[in-house]
Amino acid sequence: MQSDRSGVYEGLRLWVAVIAIAVIGFAIAFHFVKPAPPHTLVLATGSASGAYQAYGERFRDELARSGITLELRPTAGSVENLSLLAAGEVDVAFVQGGTEPQPPAAKAGGPGEAAPAPAAPGYAGIASLYYEPLWIFHRAELQVARLVDLAGHRVEIGPEGSGTRAVALALLKANGVDAASATLGALPAAAATDALLGGQADALFMVAGASSETLHKLLEQAGRSIRLLDVTHHEAYARNFHFLSPLVLPEGALDLGRNLPDHDVHLLAPTAALVGRAGLHDAFPALFIEAARAIFSHGGVFEAEGEFPSPRRVGVPLSKAAEQYFRDGPSFLYRVLPFEVAAVVDRLKILLLPLITLLFPLFKLTPPLYRWRIRSKIYRWYKQIRHIDGRLTELPADADRTALVGELEAVRREVEAVRVPASYMGEYYTLCGHLDWVMQRAKR
Repeated sequence: MQSDRSGVYEGLRLWVAVIAIAVIGFAIAFHFVKPAPPHTLVLATGSASGAYQAYGERFRDELARSGITLELRPTAGSVENLSLLAAGEVDVAFVQGGTEPQPPAAKAGGPGEAAPAPAAPGYAGIASLYYEPLWIFHRAELQVARLVDLAGHRVEIGPEGSGTRAVALALLKANGVDAASATLGALPAAAATDALLGGQADALFMVAGASSETLHKLLEQAGRSIRLLDVTHHEAYARNFHFLSPLVLPEGALDLGRNLPDHDVHLLAPTAALVGRAGLHDAFPALFIEAARAIFSHGGVFEAEGEFPSPRRVGVPLSKAAEQYFRDGPSFLYRVLPFEVAAVVDRLKILLLPLITLLFPLFKLTPPLYRWRIRSKIYRWYKQIRHIDGRLTELPADADRTALVGELEAVRREVEAVRVPASYMGEYYTLCGHLDWVMQRAKR
């Protein structure tokens, strides 16, 4: 009889059964866990030649390192981007502070109002990325000291759906200037620049980064045919429009050799932000913030090193995943594991509690079940032996016992073939002793 290996075999069979039950339970629970993050996302940018498109390409390269394909969708600007997010047609979008999905003219801000962008349920903020200064240029011969002086003039404020137009309308309305008191154009930045330099426009609003080629083209003419407006009430505007930050552009900051600009200029600046649609997988905000750190943390003309990405001035409430990242930093899983592996493990960890709840009673039940399985192999022969012994007792002394002896021999062969662990050999040998005793009675 194989006694030493029998316990191992029996134990393995039991543990395999326990593990199989756990795996089945795990698979059933896993079916109800939030789906794995997709491998492809759509990012709404802006005009094909604008800064958002260029930054979108850099985000695409950063996310490709984590195995994520980022598709770029050019749009008219921030207003359209927010509308696309609300409709679920894109996953993430660049959004300029102070914009909202409704037509800006119907929802323009005013003095005393907070940031026009409402806490909309269709959006989940990720991070603000950098300052986007608002540049206001006008023809040199015009006497423009404040925005109210633009009444009665031809002013280019950006195309419909752009963030520039949303901010310009809000600021002009605060100064009593609207479509009834001024001619408000809708040309894109490049065309509006040509119109201003050619005399077809009296002023223009443009939201652009310090590296914009169009901006440098205008600054080179500043002081000659056109002038850059110094927003003297920049602090007052920032108090009334909370999505704006007051900035100072120092003399020569854009080009020291050509001394651009040739004097300090006070500006107002919304922030460019990254916003996701409601329901964006929780794994992505941290991934986008990490990418934004690689792109924007070095700072710029207006941004201090490490100032961005930031949870401030996003314009919409941050997603819970973004809040957690800015509060606690990247999770341990995403620091030590590749994104795809970390995403799977992150999903599985919420199954630990139900899995432990399932395994604890199984593990507790396994030892007594194991003992019962081993002893049942021994005890079941006692029923047959007792039955044969009872029949022997009922037979007359001179009766033929050959058939009963044959049955006992069959039992002996089965007993010798059964596997019993060494720890249960005492009970096994007791069974064999009882079997021999009944065999002797039958042969007498």
